[in-house]
Amino acid sequence: MSKTSPGSWVAHDDAFRLSAFFDNCYDDSDAAEALGDAVMDEFPPKGDAGLFTAVARKASPFSALAYALGPDAVLRLPGWFGDFLLHAEEVRAQLPAAEEALALTGAQRRAAVERIHRWMTGLGDDPDHDAEELLEGPLRVLRHAARTGQGAAGLVRWY
Repeated sequence: MSKTSPGSWVAHDDAFRLSAFFDNCYDDSDAAEALGDAVMDEFPPKGDAGLFTAVARKASPFSALAYALGPDAVLRLPGWFGDFLLHAEEVRAQLPAAEEALALTGAQRRAAVERIHRWMTGLGDDPDHDAEELLEGPLRVLRHAARTGQGAAGLVRWY
């Protein structure tokens, strides 16, 4: 099974299976939602150097990133499926692994960008999603937090 989408991007079986897996890992309990709300209340104002947001309709940007990076790289990212809450010391400890996972160059980066586009088009309806920013944003936040001696949080919200 595959779904051809505008721009000729195709999401293959592995993308659909991964999407179903991520959907089943999402905790929509009242307690998890309340924690997410409390964490979001502490986020810096929009436009702050320590903030990165990725929004898409029908497709999770974190899921697209995970699909693009592959399991080995995703395991180097902090947290659980895009959710993390790190104090400053943990940010510094986690940063090298996150850099290894996200600081892609050359053919690896081009392949990751293509896979993000496939996900966002084949499983969502966002063929113009900024795949480069999806690769750069999380790392920029972690680097900012490490440089300024702050903690960092990542939160995946599904509406």
